[in-house]
Amino acid sequence: MARGLSYLHEMGIVHYNLKSTKVLLDGSGNPKIGDFGLIQLLPDLDRCVLSSKVQSALGYMAPEFACRTVRITEKYDVYGFGILVLEVMTGRRPVEYMEDDVVVLCEMVRGALEEGKAGSCVDGKLQGMFPSEEVIPVIKLGLICASQVQSKRPDMSEVVNILELIQCSSD
Repeated sequence: MARGLSYLHEMGIVHYNLKSTKVLLDGSGNPKIGDFGLIQLLPDLDRCVLSSKVQSALGYMAPEFACRTVRITEKYDVYGFGILVLEVMTGRRPVEYMEDDVVVLCEMVRGALEEGKAGSCVDGKLQGMFPSEEVIPVIKLGLICASQVQSKRPDMSEVVNILELIQCSSD
C-alpha cells in the first residue's frame, strides 16, 4: 500500500478517500489500492458534494478536510494510511461507538503507547506473524502518519523507506 500511494503521489494523484474498504487483496494476499472514482470528478465537484460522498470515511479523514481554506494534498492520504496501519495492527475500527463512550483509535493507541502498553493494542491474530521488534515501530509510524498536524506527517516515499528500515532491522 505504501509503495502504491508513493507511486500515485509521484504522479501527482491524491486518492482522497483512502479507507479499509478501498483496499483490495490480490490472489497472493498483496494489498492493492482501489476505487479512484472520485479522483476523476474532483475538479467538477462542489465541496459540499464531495463532503457527502466521503461521509462514510469518518475516522479516515484528515482534520484539514473540515477546513475550507486548507488545500488537500498528498498528506491527506498519508493520514488515511496511518489510520489503516493502526486498524490492521489493532484489529479495531478507526472510531468505535460503545454504549456509553466513543473510542477513537488514534487516541487509544497513543494513550497505550504513552503508558508503555502499546503491545496490549496489537490484534491477537497477528501474534507470531511478524517479528515483535517490528510491531511497535510500525504502530509508532501509523501514529506519526495520522498526526493531527499536516506538516508533521511524512511523505509516502519516506514512509516506504521507514517501513523498509523497520523490516531490515528485524532481519
